[in-house]
Amino acid sequence: MRGKTLTAVGAAMALAATAVVGISGASAAKPKPAKTVTGSIIKRTAHTLKPGSKASGRGMRVLVNGKVGWKLAAGTQAQYAAKTTDGGKTWRIASPALHVNAAQAPLAVSQLGAASAKVAYAFGGGQVADVTSDGGKHWYRALFNGTVMAVVPGAGKQLLAFVDGGANASGPTAPTWQYTSKNGGRTWKLTPGS
Repeated sequence: MRGKTLTAVGAAMALAATAVVGISGASAAKPKPAKTVTGSIIKRTAHTLKPGSKASGRGMRVLVNGKVGWKLAAGTQAQYAAKTTDGGKTWRIASPALHVNAAQAPLAVSQLGAASAKVAYAFGGGQVADVTSDGGKHWYRALFNGTVMAVVPGAGKQLLAFVDGGANASGPTAPTWQYTSKNGGRTWKLTPGS
């Protein structure tokens, strides 16, 4: 239940940002978002922590039930998703490095959320949504043409991503685009009217 509460807050923040963007009202040419964004599998790179390694740190934690939870963990030079199966007593790395410091600015992640014990996602600060739908065995990275402001669960097994296209806008208006993934972050489709 706690995970759903935290993701509801993320959805509210994304909607509020959308409302603010719509108020500014200057007439500028709108950048065109990609209709489909395809994710690619994230592989472990040399000199990064192995999945299963102990995770430390006190990042934001999302418990999806009494035992299973997720958090964003920082290693010496990178950020990872970490998972607990014992209510937070121990945490283990459950992803390859999602972002390597000082080398991958567009791939930066600062937030982690979860829809279930199997579905978790990282985003924030960069242009990516990193998603697992099998408990951390495989992670998919989708690189958007703008900053990913929020990723939240949608209806059924859908995930929603809210992307700020302001980096590509000319003028004071920054469009916000909504994308939907129905397959665990492998592909994201632009929501009509975004």
